Amino acid sequence: MQLLRSLHKNNPLLFRFGAVHFTLAISLALYGPFNDAVVLGLNSVIKPIKFALSIGIFSWTMAWFLPLLADQRQARRYSRLQAVCLGFEQLAITGQALRGEKSHFNMESPFGIVIFSLMGVGIMIATLATLRIWWLLQKQKTFDASLPYAASVRNGILLFVVFSLFGGYISAYGSHTVGGADGGTGIPFFNWSLDYGDLRIAHFFGLHSLQVIPALVALSGSRMSVRNVHWVSAAWFVLVLCTAVQALMGVPLGG
Repeated sequence: MQLLRSLHKNNPLLFRFGAVHFTLAISLALYGPFNDAVVLGLNSVIKPIKFALSIGIFSWTMAWFLPLLADQRQARRYSRLQAVCLGFEQLAITGQALRGEKSHFNMESPFGIVIFSLMGVGIMIATLATLRIWWLLQKQKTFDASLPYAASVRNGILLFVVFSLFGGYISAYGSHTVGGADGGTGIPFFNWSLDYGDLRIAHFFGLHSLQVIPALVALSGSRMSVRNVHWVSAAWFVLVLCTAVQALMGVPLGG
């Protein structure tokens, strides 16, 4: 409870925005057994559940990190922009799912094309805004936190942006599966393909650099230097990059 109170104090907007998405994920999970719509062979609400959880985690993570930024006016502007862009993303994904339609790669109707295009624009704006937060933190000289921790936050944000842009590549590619059609046998819930390369794996682990790198530094206590933070970040980047290369070769997770 203390953590939740701290998040609310740090950034009330992103805290509430995240809480709404966690509530939405639970609501969709409860509705799932009664939902007859199927998309790519799966219950259509699985995708909006995954995105609701992802947006909720992102919102609370940034609510935790943004107090590091000296210019809190910029932090508030960023929070409002994310609420608009990500709120539209979730609305589009959930709405299309309840209609039994794809949200991503939907080129089958004018409405689907418009929704997919607007989602792309919204995510690009949100990504560039996050890149700007990284730049502001990069220029900042002093922090109300240890320098290794501040470095881990900057690196986590930067890798988040890199693999957000990789999501743009996936959209341009027109499919998240390499070597076969989207759908088919996949890992439960995530549905990463067990038969072909799946670009979503690198996208997922890359986005969660935002949590992984600061968590590793926090768990190390005071034993990690700024240089070691950069080494850990580089190692994580290479690991995620390997999953991207594997997918591009059409090789499924685990070979």
